[in-house]
Amino acid sequence: MQDARFSSRDTMVSKPLIRRHRLGLAVALLALGGVMAPQAQAYQFNSLEALGSQGNFELLAKDLSAALALKPMAPAAGLGLLGFDLGVTTSVTQLSSVAVLERAAGTTRVPGNLPVVGVRAAKGLPFGFDVGVGYSAIPGTSVRASSGELKWAFVSGGLLMPAVAVRGFYTQASGLGRMSLRSRGVDLSVSKGIAMVTPYAGVGVVQSTATTSDGTWSKASYYQPRVFAGANLNLLLLNVAAEVDKTGEDTSYQVKLGLRF
Repeated sequence: MQDARFSSRDTMVSKPLIRRHRLGLAVALLALGGVMAPQAQAYQFNSLEALGSQGNFELLAKDLSAALALKPMAPAAGLGLLGFDLGVTTSVTQLSSVAVLERAAGTTRVPGNLPVVGVRAAKGLPFGFDVGVGYSAIPGTSVRASSGELKWAFVSGGLLMPAVAVRGFYTQASGLGRMSLRSRGVDLSVSKGIAMVTPYAGVGVVQSTATTSDGTWSKASYYQPRVFAGANLNLLLLNVAAEVDKTGEDTSYQVKLGLRF
């Protein structure tokens, strides 16, 4: 019997949130086909002195690390010794400080929903371990990010038992002019397959460090909590993963298309 505490009012409150997440994932899907095209309005983050304060420098770094730090984009279950996962990814991140990024770029062309496109590859290893790499870019800029990850499914899961995994990752960004940005983190995830669909969710933390080569701003080092949820769908040769991630104050919607065996 349904709990009486769940009223029609609760349903009305939850529907806008569901629609919002669906819209974010739809934007990410559209971005997969569109943002890889040449951008007519390019911009670069070359005006760091215009930020005006150390606090704004930290806000800039937090938005960029939330967008670029390597997302899970996979269930907790390991790939197995012969398994692999290859895919192209796209994401949009709802920026919490878009005005700060506009200052750093010296233009109002910075989108409030920042797109990122990339490629991912992962390979299964013995004893529940997976190793992976990623490469991503912000279209219309010279910003790039190279990443590596190691995941251990210490609970492999089964017919009734969900899989549980811990993952560590490292991301190094480039193309930010005088700014250097790197992130690393750890997360814990759980997943359970249902036919061809495997929902998953997890929590973690992202630790990032930002510096400037000429000392314009002092070193910024900070932690951002991360929560995420998604689903992986296997359709014969096509694998689709969709995920919602909240890192710090920023929410990202991402989609991955590829092969997973």
